[in-house]
Amino acid sequence: MSCANINYTALLSCVFEKILHIAGENSLKGEKDMYHDDRQSLKETGQKGDFLLPFVAVNTIMPDFYTTYPMHWHEEMEIVFVEKGEYEEFVDLEKYHVKQGDIILVNPCVLHSFRNIENKRTVFKSIIFNFSMLTNNNTDACAIKYFTPFLDNMYINPVVISADSPHYDQLVSSVKQLIYLYNHKSEFYEIEIKSELYHLFYILFRYFLIPETHDSVMKDNTTRNIKTILDYIDQNYMKPITIEELAASVDLSKHYFMRFFKKYIGMTCIEYINDYRLNVATNLLLTTGMQITEVAQSIGITNLSYFNRIFKKKYNMTPKEYRYNIDNRK
Repeated sequence: MSCANINYTALLSCVFEKILHIAGENSLKGEKDMYHDDRQSLKETGQKGDFLLPFVAVNTIMPDFYTTYPMHWHEEMEIVFVEKGEYEEFVDLEKYHVKQGDIILVNPCVLHSFRNIENKRTVFKSIIFNFSMLTNNNTDACAIKYFTPFLDNMYINPVVISADSPHYDQLVSSVKQLIYLYNHKSEFYEIEIKSELYHLFYILFRYFLIPETHDSVMKDNTTRNIKTILDYIDQNYMKPITIEELAASVDLSKHYFMRFFKKYIGMTCIEYINDYRLNVATNLLLTTGMQITEVAQSIGITNLSYFNRIFKKKYNMTPKEYRYNIDNRK
């Protein structure tokens, strides 16, 4: 199975980790150290783990001044455990209010994003892995009977599994064990991780997955259109983008396109483009010595006053103040 990856995943991961690293430096020092090295590799290449072990465990902290992560997708599966707090998770065009103890299942190639609620401090842990770990032999019974149908969307899985769900204890125990194994990396840990992943899917297939029975062509078309739009923004954010050209990229009228985008992305097209550009801008402010004007121009904004205004609206500080505050925390 394959899908088109959005190129900005690694870029956004870079700025996200940089901010989380600083924000969690004092109160969650141990957790930050535990995951820092692997997030550094993610921000540079976008690769989850490496060729020998395509698996990572990631710790995410949502501080007050970082509230959203834009819509994106990747070929790996992601399983999230909410350790503290609550937030809104958007998965496959649906919005979910998730809270402490919840487990979120994000299948490969599925659109997803998240948003903080009222600046509440939230901590969640994710395991992200490529199915090549489990399906190297495509002709064995596990691949034919279970994993290939799963990857072909022939099973329905609950996106959010709460603590009061039957068999939750078995599932959360497996997820926590995978995180523990990855963090400690004792001798033979690769074998243990692979073994535990198979055990986790045994639990999922036995207790949580339901065979698909209905036609989902309409939803597939919607997802395809959204991916096309987001890919277009990814490739053209550094220059002016009009609603007309975005609508044309998916053969929709301007009026219908605006309603379509708002319905499925949860914000207007202009809001999304600005949010995307600002995420790129924060990365440039953190990792380069570019002047503020140069940063604005590199993300397709030629009006410096407008750039300062939308930046302050999102981060409650100007780009200059943002760079100064982050530099002083290093």
